[in-house]
Amino acid sequence: MPTKLDAHRVADALDALPGWSGDTSTIVRKVAIDEETSNEAVEKISVVANEMNHHPVVDRAPGVTIFTVWTHSQGGVTDLDITLASRISDILRQHGIADPTDADA
Repeated sequence: MPTKLDAHRVADALDALPGWSGDTSTIVRKVAIDEETSNEAVEKISVVANEMNHHPVVDRAPGVTIFTVWTHSQGGVTDLDITLASRISDILRQHGIADPTDADA
């Protein structure tokens, strides 16, 4: 069973996940991405999510895709969410979506 993280552990995890924000309830990454690239990335993310049996909420608008992750059964962010967020970031990098830098913040 996934372990729900306290605020300190979520903050530490977010420090290691550029572009992600959130708190103990959810973590979120918003990316500027064209529709074709978004479709390709979301398809690969879906494969990973199915393998993990853990799925992000994906919201799309023209030029923007937002990934929201939390564990419903635990009522907040767990270690499984951090792993999924990391995998999402890896896939986004593979599709040319660079992690934001401090200068972008």
